[in-house]
Amino acid sequence: MESIYKILCNEIYGRYGVANRDIKQGELILKERPLIISPPLGAKPICFKCCTVVSKKYLQVCEKCKTAFICGPNCSGVFHTNQECDQLTKLEVDFSLLKNYEEIIPILRILLVRYYSAGLWKELNELESHVEARRNTPIWKTHQILVEDILKDTKLISEKDIENETIQKICGILDVNTFEIRAPPSMSILNSKCQNLRGLYLNAALMAHNCISNTHLAVDDDFMLYIYASVDIQKDTPIFLNYANAMQGTLERKNHLREGKYFECFCTRCLDPSELGTHISSLKCHKCLKGKLQFENLTWTCTFCGKSFNRLLIENTLRQVRYLMEDTDPTSIMELEKLHGRLLQTLHPQHYMMLELQQNLIGLYSQSVPSRENLTRKIDLCQNLLKVIQVLEPGISRVQGLTLNELHSSIANLAYLEYSKREISLEILLQRLKLSEDILKAALKHLLYEPKKSPEGSLAQNALRHLKILRESINDVEIELKQQNSKSKRKMKNKNTDY
Repeated sequence: MESIYKILCNEIYGRYGVANRDIKQGELILKERPLIISPPLGAKPICFKCCTVVSKKYLQVCEKCKTAFICGPNCSGVFHTNQECDQLTKLEVDFSLLKNYEEIIPILRILLVRYYSAGLWKELNELESHVEARRNTPIWKTHQILVEDILKDTKLISEKDIENETIQKICGILDVNTFEIRAPPSMSILNSKCQNLRGLYLNAALMAHNCISNTHLAVDDDFMLYIYASVDIQKDTPIFLNYANAMQGTLERKNHLREGKYFECFCTRCLDPSELGTHISSLKCHKCLKGKLQFENLTWTCTFCGKSFNRLLIENTLRQVRYLMEDTDPTSIMELEKLHGRLLQTLHPQHYMMLELQQNLIGLYSQSVPSRENLTRKIDLCQNLLKVIQVLEPGISRVQGLTLNELHSSIANLAYLEYSKREISLEILLQRLKLSEDILKAALKHLLYEPKKSPEGSLAQNALRHLKILRESINDVEIELKQQNSKSKRKMKNKNTDY
């Protein structure tokens, strides 16, 4: 069977995936298990088998190798393989070493691969590590002290490994190529850093980056990764993932890619000061009060009056905005709305920090009393958010699905509320419910690509149930409306007969 994609190589992307044929929206491009899952540097240890965060106080050990951390004797996880277990036994790695120096664990586990799978070891070493870009940087020195020196002192690596900079290369491969994934839902959250883990997927790591990707990536609760075509992809087109946060501005994305992935992005979005017309990075001009401040050619310039502003001034303004956001109670609608109104004087309504606030408000309004005011506000917030997301994440999009799901419920609830107060007719109620149905169906077109064993997958199943209930309500309203119309016709007929 012909592969859906092939691997090419050039100076811009290095090795990268390209469509081997036309790929339709929604087609599965790749399904892959991780080679390794690890916590971020400095986070709490995880079970070698199931990757649940484990408190040092309650650490248990694998009965066979007497080395690997496990969450309990009945753990059914699959990530501590027999090969890994055997190698830990042969090397006689002491349990206390891993307990005292947790930072060496992911590197050691990758080193073990070379003993039991030459093929995987070769694939791993073909991934980009950016050793030269990292040399003598703070992260290089951190890994040297916390990982390389420990492995050297315990004789778990050879002089040849040190000469070949094997450890620094592996550290680079992990930092550059891993995907941020959720820890198991049953985890004990001991530290906010433990809420996310890192997964290394050898094939997915080959896909090139673009801030407007043509794929949808999802990971289930068993860490299986799925990559779908989010839009139609023509043959010989690169398969793009977005390694940055689509809901951040260009400077923030570029900084993340530069510091974490060691490359510069020159995609159409990054080259457009308006970010494809979304103005997700734009500020308001305080000189003319009409234009938008956009970053171009290293300066912030107004699109209307042409006034330029010092870059440091804008950076300081954005820092102050972030401080204000962090200082505001994230559980208070009143406080967040107050801040939202205040920031509208400085930021474009679709600035990424405004959108962050709006997403938080949508979540709070979902849990609040479904009053007319709350529902109307939530509808406005969802619609504003969708205008931006549909540009930045075209096609299949998790954020679109979640936002559409929130929008449909608010439209339906507001319609029920207004009808109960006799503010709208039965005909208008039916129109609103049908609109809500259309929006929910649109949400499902996104959410049904989420793995069933994931929070979003569970939400998709709930949405299907809600769709069934909504359709029953629509049917009931249609029957009632039909009965009303029949009564009206009879009354009219009787009235005419009286004459």
